[in-house]
Amino acid sequence: MLKARPNRGGCFRIALYVAWLVLISLVAGQASAADGEQGQYIWTMDTEEEITTFNNDNTGARFELSDTIKIQGTHSLKVIPSGNSLETKVALPLEGTKVETWANGGIVIVNVYLPPENKANPGMYFLGMADVTSGWSWVGGLFSDTEIKPGWNEIRYELPPVMLKMVKPGNRYMVYLAFAAWDKDKNKFPLTEPFYLDGIRVEKGDESLILTREQLLEQIPAEVKEEVARLQQLSDEELVDVVARRAFDYLWNEVNPANGLVRDRSRADSPCSIAAVGFALSAIPVGIERGWITREAGYERALTTLKTFASGGVEGHRGFFYHFVDMNTGRRTKGSELSSIDTALFIAGALTVGQYFPGTEVAGLAKQLYEAVDWEWMMAGGETMSMGWTPEAGFLSARWEEFNEGLLLYILAFGSPTHPAPASAWDAILRPATEEYIFQPQEVLFTYLYPLIWLDLRNKEDRYANYWNNAILAAKRNYEFTFVLKGRFATYDGEIWGLSASDGPGGYRAYGATTGNHDGTIAPYASIASLPLVPDLALRSMRAMLSKYGPLIWGKYGFTSGFNAEYDWYSREYIGIDQGTILLMIENHRSGLIWRLFMQNEAVQEGLKQAGFVDKQSDYAVTPEYLELLGF
Repeated sequence: MLKARPNRGGCFRIALYVAWLVLISLVAGQASAADGEQGQYIWTMDTEEEITTFNNDNTGARFELSDTIKIQGTHSLKVIPSGNSLETKVALPLEGTKVETWANGGIVIVNVYLPPENKANPGMYFLGMADVTSGWSWVGGLFSDTEIKPGWNEIRYELPPVMLKMVKPGNRYMVYLAFAAWDKDKNKFPLTEPFYLDGIRVEKGDESLILTREQLLEQIPAEVKEEVARLQQLSDEELVDVVARRAFDYLWNEVNPANGLVRDRSRADSPCSIAAVGFALSAIPVGIERGWITREAGYERALTTLKTFASGGVEGHRGFFYHFVDMNTGRRTKGSELSSIDTALFIAGALTVGQYFPGTEVAGLAKQLYEAVDWEWMMAGGETMSMGWTPEAGFLSARWEEFNEGLLLYILAFGSPTHPAPASAWDAILRPATEEYIFQPQEVLFTYLYPLIWLDLRNKEDRYANYWNNAILAAKRNYEFTFVLKGRFATYDGEIWGLSASDGPGGYRAYGATTGNHDGTIAPYASIASLPLVPDLALRSMRAMLSKYGPLIWGKYGFTSGFNAEYDWYSREYIGIDQGTILLMIENHRSGLIWRLFMQNEAVQEGLKQAGFVDKQSDYAVTPEYLELLGF
């Protein structure tokens, strides 16, 4: 009996052990299934070894491991902001097997703990990505719209399908998480108190969202396809007229009629871009002369707009205005800067429409706004002008010290009758050159185009260049660059060209005709707006874009903001400054109206004189004097 009891107990213990193993197996299976549902962690933030691979992307933030606040694993990452940067960032390397895990995902989830006792926790959550395999190339980024609360949050980012298409196994990437505090007007201000991250995982996204070109075409309404077919039957003059009218419609319709503020882009939640307002003001004379609006309607819109700015309805300082402002209140938004170039574009538009209505209140307000700009102050004690100023950090360190679109800004600054910038700044601009032309190092086409929207420099030169001939050569190079690469990038097919700042598969980027600064993305406005410079190339590009991609890149306001056949990405949005560039350069090609109005202004003539421009017909781009100075 006594011997039998241990045997029965042994059998019982064995049975209990087996049952325990089964239970553990079931629990493990359930846990495994739960892990599968939750996705796979790419970064756990559990070890010093891992967090030493992170960096703060020059925002001054510090990182520590914490074992007291965590939601998974053994530790979390304590992020300690510097308090001196508008954004606090964590940059994480993505390489090896992690790249494939990322590419097979679609949804990125970041565990974030916001201490309830903090006075200000992050309100902005941004995820960006760059390819760092060789150099640095932006892939894309997006904001999370997750509703946050004190304590633990799962911040979700549903990656656009094209961002997944652009990730290639074997390459190395950097993932950037950016955080900022918001004030009541959605302006950023520096974080000062710690918060915590505990792991980043990926989940499988909806594969049905990844569409081929054929599937995308199936979604296009029949009326759009029919319209594109009709457009291809029009004469060159008729086609250009339709493209111009659609661009005008954006600048006339995407406006708050109560204050004249113009949307930066064609999204209902878009803020106003003060540069887009400048383009829209310049568009008013075009609309009147073409019979698209009445003179009375154009005058009233111009008056409303200029009154808004002159009366303090748009936030600014020393005559400069913030880059982005709220469409209704005119208050600064997106933490933007007082922008010297965007203010210049606005003033160019104001002076243009003021010249069209001489002797009126519109003309008086345009003059008043121009004379209020303190260009001398924006020099910020340097030889060249600062790109901007913020109340948090003062003047931006970046300056208008290289050859680019800033040429227009300086002409306005030199000609100011009240607060002129010193003309010596003109000679402080760096102008790299070949024997043929002065170039912008990244070869972003809009930098050549923008000054010529308003400045008629066809038969003028300074001691450095004939900038009209210079822009012609830049446009030709832009075309030739894509032509040479037509076998390597699906979008470049010989006739289609236009590398410039635009929307792309990964977001807005300053594309250009240089190695490493393009990915197959075309900006339709770039070749179309080159019509006065290279009419044949511009028209051929316009027709080729319609023929090959028309229904995918044509809509309410004409050509959309960008496309890339390499990744089957076709924007459905429009950008105000792009539409303005199309309209105004087409009008200059057809009638010279914008040039004529702007160049009539005495202050503009004074600015050109201060910069050393003289009337001269020449067939060169770079002057012999400057070539000799450079040693050619």
